[in-house]
Amino acid sequence: MKLRFWVHQLLAASLVLTTLVACGGSANTAVPTAEIVAPVATEAPVATATAQPTLEPTIVPTATNVPMPADLNVIPLVRGEVTKRPFMMMIDNHPDAYPQSGLNRASVVFEALAEYGITRFMAVFPGELTADDRPLGPVRSARLYFVQWAMGFGAYYAHAGGSPTGLELAESTDQIINLDALRAESTNYFFRVDTETRFAPHNLYTNGTLLQERAAAETVPYSRTDVGFRYRLALEESKRGAAQTFSYFFLYDDAPVGWTYDPASNNYFRTRFGKAAMDEVSQAQLSTQNVVVIEVKEAPIEGDPKARIDQQVVGSGKGILYRDGLREEVTWNKASPEAPIIFLDSNGEDVMFTAGQIWISAVPDLANISES
Repeated sequence: MKLRFWVHQLLAASLVLTTLVACGGSANTAVPTAEIVAPVATEAPVATATAQPTLEPTIVPTATNVPMPADLNVIPLVRGEVTKRPFMMMIDNHPDAYPQSGLNRASVVFEALAEYGITRFMAVFPGELTADDRPLGPVRSARLYFVQWAMGFGAYYAHAGGSPTGLELAESTDQIINLDALRAESTNYFFRVDTETRFAPHNLYTNGTLLQERAAAETVPYSRTDVGFRYRLALEESKRGAAQTFSYFFLYDDAPVGWTYDPASNNYFRTRFGKAAMDEVSQAQLSTQNVVVIEVKEAPIEGDPKARIDQQVVGSGKGILYRDGLREEVTWNKASPEAPIIFLDSNGEDVMFTAGQIWISAVPDLANISES
């Protein structure tokens, strides 16, 4: 199984490099605050977005009235209190992109398959993102289902090109502010770093300063009131679950993602192939307070020359929530591409997440989870 996985990894790397060359991309030498990548034209989309069902929401999203602790490492997206447009960004998860920068500062992280068994992240940063030069990335391309998730936040959506259907939706919907690094109007908000360990296409970044510059130039007001989640304070240590580990895979069972729970800190620490997954800037292991593994139907796109897949993220499905060392069955619901994703507990009530970050992983089957 390991040989099969790395063959797929090498094939995927070859394909993305070929795509970059075809689009005219280059590895511009830069440091995180220096050169800006030159504009590159994208090919016109050649396919239409997959039709998605429109479902009635099972609940009306409600606000949270619990004050958030001041010592959190991230800013939670508290429903009813999100007054600034969030930033959402596609982040590379190819082995040549390790370690990534900025996932530890995201309010929410989505992880889902891209192709060939390789996943991709979409990080959600609050509108209050600090304007500084710490890199965020590497930035990669859009997919239709990631755009649909982003539409539910009404976000600035940062990416570098994308699949035909993903690009078509990102460029046509008024539910996001589209920031495509490969289009001239957005070029100045991204940069490339060229070093011995960073090379195209895994070297495209942005930062808080550049994103806030873009936000300052926006004239479309942000008026969403349904964005965000409900939160509660962490349980007292005596009420938390015991130390534990769990893992899951997306396509290949020899490519697991793992989490180790520490009751004292109330953190879930991420591992990749059994090793700590690190943030490049802080040099700290990635950790979160909430892990939600959701079951999402996926299938190859027929006739796609790059073996892309489609995922049914509009609708509803099953999930498992891990928080405070405890495990709970939940249901996810997204009534339309424009609607936010909502999580319900076994009583049909809006889930109360532990104050902190939320990590959402979309797998084809919850049977892919292993617990110990």
